[in-house]
Amino acid sequence: MNPVNSKDKYMKPFLLQERERLNLKQKDVFESIGVSKVTYYRWESGSPIPSDKLAELGKIGFDIHFVVTGESSKKFENEAKMVKGSKVKPLFESDGADFLPSNLFYVPVVDVEASAGHGSIVVNEAYTEKSMVFDCHWLSKRNLNKNNLVVITAKGDSMHPTILSGEPLVVDTSPLDNFVDGIYVIDLDSHLLVKRLQRQFTGGIKILSDNPAYEPQFVPKESLEQLHIVGRVVWMGKDL
Repeated sequence: MNPVNSKDKYMKPFLLQERERLNLKQKDVFESIGVSKVTYYRWESGSPIPSDKLAELGKIGFDIHFVVTGESSKKFENEAKMVKGSKVKPLFESDGADFLPSNLFYVPVVDVEASAGHGSIVVNEAYTEKSMVFDCHWLSKRNLNKNNLVVITAKGDSMHPTILSGEPLVVDTSPLDNFVDGIYVIDLDSHLLVKRLQRQFTGGIKILSDNPAYEPQFVPKESLEQLHIVGRVVWMGKDL
């Protein structure tokens, strides 16, 4: 969920470290926050954690700042207490709206699939209730505006192995002042695609797939008005 979660590959995942600090069993946690065993195991292996579930973890005593960044916040006044046969007792009451530390921010998840294959027509662009959490330092280091960031889901295999189907993509929708080669979400004839774009000396743009099974496409300079760049992909579990 956050690029800072990939510090030392030999270090235990931050979620696992925090659970061990609280002396909680995995079963106690995933039952308390209402997720499946498999889902929770994936989180402890480094998969993104939805913000609503981060809030639930905060309610039962997890240091959310540590879970997201690997850096401890101020110590809680109370320790998590377990009662045999019952759910974890919350350390404090919270509606989840203000649990996020000031140096972290939300990136909203948009209910849109961008095809990394032959294209997918956008059906629903509504914002979902879930979001992903990032560090403000990550934001400023890349000169990004958080108000222009959204998360969408990749679909298809044309960008394999760089981007896998089902992976979340953080897209910067800021206006393009200066085009640079990179991976973009484009709208081509009402088809939303994730592709690598490369400017040509002739003024046109080549649309490339990282999967060699897909042929490159070329948009000549005189047809660029048909190519609408929705935004640049800046993160998909790693920086791009």
